[in-house]
Amino acid sequence: MAKRKDNRYCVSATVAGKRKFFYGKTKREAEEKRDTYLSRLNDFPLMDEKITLAEWCSAWLDGMRSSITENTYRSYFGVLNTHLLVSPFGQTLMDHLTPALFRIKQQQMLDSGLSPRTVNYFHTVVSSALKQAVFDGIIPSNPLLAVRRVKQHRKEAKALNREQIIQFFNHLHDPMLARLCTLALQTGMRRSEILGLRWQDVDFKHKTVSVNQTVLALMGNSAVISPTTKTKSSRRTITISDALVHLLHTQRIYCNELGLKLGKPKACNLVFPSQALTPLAPDNVSRAVKKVFREAGLGEFTFHCFRHTHATFLIEQGINFKIVQYRLGHSSFATTMDTYSHVSPGMDAQAADVAGTLGEAK
Repeated sequence: MAKRKDNRYCVSATVAGKRKFFYGKTKREAEEKRDTYLSRLNDFPLMDEKITLAEWCSAWLDGMRSSITENTYRSYFGVLNTHLLVSPFGQTLMDHLTPALFRIKQQQMLDSGLSPRTVNYFHTVVSSALKQAVFDGIIPSNPLLAVRRVKQHRKEAKALNREQIIQFFNHLHDPMLARLCTLALQTGMRRSEILGLRWQDVDFKHKTVSVNQTVLALMGNSAVISPTTKTKSSRRTITISDALVHLLHTQRIYCNELGLKLGKPKACNLVFPSQALTPLAPDNVSRAVKKVFREAGLGEFTFHCFRHTHATFLIEQGINFKIVQYRLGHSSFATTMDTYSHVSPGMDAQAADVAGTLGEAK
């Protein structure tokens, strides 16, 4: 092996019909580079040092699209597009990724004002993509496994009190939206579940509503019906009050009149359709509710607070946690306990009174 004019030695290897060259100041250094490369290639046959993190994550997300809901895809795309796909960090080559690089990225995100929750969500999504890269032989290990997640403090679920509920409805002048919000408040159903509710899911005789499908937001102000629910336990049948039965009868009259007005009496079987008898866009509903909250001087609340209010009220009234878990459609008892384990002063005082009956010092 002769030395080149630039005083470096060169060796080569043929891989997949292509010749690859390796250089070193000594013959041994050049050969070691070649042998290291071939060894890594043997262990990770799809290794390509020219694939960037952004390219891989984009390809991974495209491959995942058919196996996740549209809402999940939109969420993954949002965090990747904002913080990786168009950023300089995304141009890092896959085989150059290290835990240190991700720690620096993590700190930069925090310094820019992003919440720990957002940083950890970014960590979760990118780590899933890198896990697949390890399985596919692109990289030898997932560097994010060596990076600690940012510490985040769980926020207590915000619940409305009775006065705030009255205040909200006093500022809500859309009868249909008022019925939708009342159903959310009295059942604890998720926004997507309410918008996906069909008349065939309402049993007026037995006073129940069943969750069997959802409505998911698409890009822009549109929506699509999904036959899936958030989790297996989200499919459930909830008992409703006489007042809600009456409310749903009123809503059905509204839907029938709307269908006749449009000349499409059977065009849509959703309980809460748009005025065009199409699925309501979830984001539009949230914006409309948020506007009412602001007008009522309750700007810190959102549509999701109806769900928290429902659960909190039931627990404060002594309803068993397992019943609350079922009504909410939580996949585990632990989820319900973790979310609503904070004890209100009223509940603590009640507990003290009960405990006081156990015995008394003489």
